[in-house]
Amino acid sequence: MPSRPFPLALALLALALPAASQTTAPPPAFMQREKGHCIACHQLPQGAGPATKADLGPRLTGARMRELGRARLRDLIQDPTVANPNTVMPPFGRHRILDTAEIDRLVQYLHALP
Repeated sequence: MPSRPFPLALALLALALPAASQTTAPPPAFMQREKGHCIACHQLPQGAGPATKADLGPRLTGARMRELGRARLRDLIQDPTVANPNTVMPPFGRHRILDTAEIDRLVQYLHALP
């Protein structure tokens, strides 16, 4: 009797897909007013966090975040005035609003968005 690996592989794939498509909750700095409070200016993809009508900053879509890359995201959060001196986004790292670990968590979250 031949083995039937296909149904087993299909079952494992079905279990893995929902886990791969889920994003984690936004890190605290994303929501806290005294920290990054990113949600005040940026929108997230539907289901990736709280819904907002904020439109001051660009929409934070996963494809765009991955296109920017982790290093560029980190630089933009650290000090966006380097790339755009006229930006209204605060230099979170340079002004020590966020520490290195908080910026790293934001970069990880943004890079994983759908």
